[in-house]
Amino acid sequence: MDARVGKDRLIVALDVPTHEEALEVVGTLDNVSFFKIGLQLFLRGDLLSFIERLRDTRAGEGGVFVDLKLSGDIGHTIGRFVEGCAALDVKFITLSEAVSKSKTIATIQAVRDARGQEGHPHILMVPLFSSLDAEDREAHDPGDARDVNSFILDRGRAMLRYGCDGLIVSGEAIKACKEELPLCDLVSPGIRPAGFPPQDHKRHTTPAEAIRYGADYLVVGRPILDAADPRQAAQDIIDEVDRAL
Repeated sequence: MDARVGKDRLIVALDVPTHEEALEVVGTLDNVSFFKIGLQLFLRGDLLSFIERLRDTRAGEGGVFVDLKLSGDIGHTIGRFVEGCAALDVKFITLSEAVSKSKTIATIQAVRDARGQEGHPHILMVPLFSSLDAEDREAHDPGDARDVNSFILDRGRAMLRYGCDGLIVSGEAIKACKEELPLCDLVSPGIRPAGFPPQDHKRHTTPAEAIRYGADYLVVGRPILDAADPRQAAQDIIDEVDRAL
């Protein structure tokens, strides 16, 4: 039986400009134990040192998700970065498909070879961004008759065959992936509490919907960071997840 509760499943995206601002957010969100680091913080430099500071702030609680969508670099370079992440107990990293299938598989294998004995970080891949919908799919490939959910499921299967551990999936496709691919990690962005605008997420769910569809983790940024009381906004989502569970 899965013992994870709302606090374990909420990942807050630290989409702020500086390391210091990110640590202030972490300090405010003392009810959150899992945080995502993306390109904004990566571009500030010295990422591994920042992750170490984040881990020290949380005294080893929770987890860190490094979302850089790495792809296509030589295995040695990818491996050294992953070794640094593994030493800091990073839970998830994202990879993107490289130009060729063989390069994608080689990159995934480099990550798997470099990570720690605990098997972390787990590798996540994105079958289709939450900012894209059926119209975008049709415009990109008008000869593909699959609906969005079928497309995501097919691409997800392929990514898992390549060797990744989980998928980043939003909207109703979460349900299809959980039913067909029950053993992989399902991490869902595009989470919008009731009444919060979808913004750039064309495929989105409320926290409760995502959990009922089968999401293992929810990534939430602006609905928490932009709230008048970020801690309470995070707690409201945690409570909603717990009710849905």
